[in-house]
Order: sequence, then structure tokens, then C-alpha cells
Amino acid sequence: MSGLDNIIKEIQTSAKAEADIILQEADNYCEKYMADVKEKVQQEVEQFHKKARAKRDLYEEKTRSGAQFRERNAILKAKQQSIEEVIKKAQEKITNLPEAEYFDFLAKLFERNVQAQTGTMFLSEKDAARMPSDFKEKIESIAEKNNGHIVLSSDRAEITDGFILVYGDIEENCQLKALFDANIDRLKDIVNRQLFG
Repeated sequence: MSGLDNIIKEIQTSAKAEADIILQEADNYCEKYMADVKEKVQQEVEQFHKKARAKRDLYEEKTRSGAQFRERNAILKAKQQSIEEVIKKAQEKITNLPEAEYFDFLAKLFERNVQAQTGTMFLSEKDAARMPSDFKEKIESIAEKNNGHIVLSSDRAEITDGFILVYGDIEENCQLKALFDANIDRLKDIVNRQLFG
């Protein structure tokens, strides 16, 4: 072999070795680059899954909360209806008491509202027609015990039950509906404790 052939062969060997190194570096770079890309893609996929899970969890929580809210509202509405029904029935029960018991109730109601002055009591047409003979004496006695005087008017009030008390310019509405309406919050609390307490 001539010196030229040796030089060419040596150049070729050197070039091949250099090319192998460059190719190896390129392979290493590509592998590292692909590994980095794969890792980034994997991180993005994980982030996407986390966000998707978080959205799904939030949706499920909102759905569950919404269902629980609707359920609580339905229960509350049913409770309120039950309470109102009990109060309405209590009012009806008092209105429909037997005559003697009903007028005893009116006498007790008068006792709680009597004042130490002269007043007038107005009954409804219905109650005046069924009033026991001793009712007038009962309320007069109650008024006297409280240093007052009461006159049972022959005029009739346009009410369904109970009575109206008039002391001078002051008018006291003692109809059952007015009494129930004035104490509705307290009555609702009592009924709520009794039914659901």
C-alpha cells in the first residue's frame, strides 16, 4: 500500500470515528429530547386529568349540594305546612268547642285583656245567639275584680268569633284569628317543638 492509500484510509477511519461520535451524540440528544418531550406530555396529561377530576368533583359536589338543598327545602316546606295545619285545626277546635267550654274560654280571654276602667264588649251575631245566660255575670264579675266595669253591648260586631273590647278610643281585637295572628311566631315555635322537637 502506498502512503497515499494509508493517508486516505486513515482519513476514512478518522472520519468514520468522528461520524460515529456525531451520530451517537445525535442519538443521545434525540433520546434526551424525546424523553423530555415525553415527560412534558406526561405532565400535561396528568395536569389535564387533575383538572378534569377537579371539574368532575366540583360538578358532583354541586349536584349533591343542589340535591341536598332541594331536599332540605322540601322537608322545611312540609314541616311548615304541617305546623300551619296544626295551628289552623287548633283555631277551628276552639271555635267549635261546645257552648259552655267556648264561653269559658271567652271569659278567660276577657280576664287576660280586662282593664281597670269602663269598657264595652261586642260579640258576633253567632256568639250572641248562643251565649249562656250566666256569661254576662261572669264578665262583669271579672271586670269588678280588676277594678273595672264592662258593658255587654246589644250591638253586634262584624266578626266570626271572639269579641271586640272598647275602652274609650282604644279597641282591642280579641277575635281568635287576630289572637292567633298576633302570636303566630310563638305558636309556630311551640308546634315545631311538639311535632319535630
